[in-house]
Amino acid sequence: MHAHHPLSRRHLLGLTGAVGGLAMARGIRHVWAQGTGGSGLVTLDVRHPDLHTLLAPETPLTRIAGGLGFTEGPVWRGTALLFSDIPNKRIVRWRRLPEGPELTTYATGMSNGLTLDRQGQVLAAEHDGRRVTRVAEDGTRTVLAERFQGKRLNSPNDLVVKSDGSLYFTDPPYGVHPPTPGVPRPAGWWSAPLPGKELTANGVYRLAPDGTLSLLVDDFALPNGLAFAPDEAVLYIDDSAHKHLRAFDVRPDGTLTNSRILLEMASDDPGVPDGLKVDQRGNVFCTGPGGVWVCRPTGALLGRLLLPELPRILLPELPANLAWGEDGSVLFLTARTSVYRLPTTTRGVLLG
Repeated sequence: MHAHHPLSRRHLLGLTGAVGGLAMARGIRHVWAQGTGGSGLVTLDVRHPDLHTLLAPETPLTRIAGGLGFTEGPVWRGTALLFSDIPNKRIVRWRRLPEGPELTTYATGMSNGLTLDRQGQVLAAEHDGRRVTRVAEDGTRTVLAERFQGKRLNSPNDLVVKSDGSLYFTDPPYGVHPPTPGVPRPAGWWSAPLPGKELTANGVYRLAPDGTLSLLVDDFALPNGLAFAPDEAVLYIDDSAHKHLRAFDVRPDGTLTNSRILLEMASDDPGVPDGLKVDQRGNVFCTGPGGVWVCRPTGALLGRLLLPELPRILLPELPANLAWGEDGSVLFLTARTSVYRLPTTTRGVLLG
């Protein structure tokens, strides 16, 4: 466990306005982000200078899409970025064409997290549909997992495929108990009996290539994002309720052991641990309070990337998820109503 004491977003921005030189000396670096819908201020909250070996201080953050409902689950496929637009019940495709960027509906239907199988086919965690599906080119969906021991899944949230073809996914109860618009859920809501919730656990599951569904971990409060280490010897999973990132060793049979808390992510900033990805060096990039948290495989925090303020309403577009794309050195971030593009100086593994 690597506990730390992050500065709040308000404190970071206050430092910038009052004592910019001092803030720069303390590792808080600001660059301008330009793109669709205007520009905003980006902050690198540097906890270790090695963060600059992954993200250059002057790298621009570009807003490539805006005005969407709630974006999630980005995945790079071929020459295009796919992501979920949850309220509008569709998968969106963004790509660059000779005449300019194009934003279109790739498929309709419910989805949250997206990934690719070993054949490059799109897999979707259906938050509201309470199932995991494969999405064909014509939009047809094939159900891969919908029930465990005869009971309906909660609401599959995010998913990742191992090199042997097995599928791992998280199953919190968000879709079983959707919030009332404008009304926050009560504290500990996930532990109370929920109408329509059939399973006791908010679990992490493995779907084997032969179709066998196994419950791997049953002690999460709100399991969310997950990603394998480059050698697939470790699986990282975050817990949105407890605001931490856990690591598990992966046994040869695909089951998990040696659970430990890798990184505590509690903060005064808004947001919770959500989507996560790993680069080829093993560094973990996890969306969380205030922005994107970056840590070593040991859990040592390198720093955070804080996304821009929206000029008109002065609220942060908190990132929910992220994915490697293009040549593997670019991170795409889904953040509320927008999608951002961030060049890095590291590389992730492209899927498919």
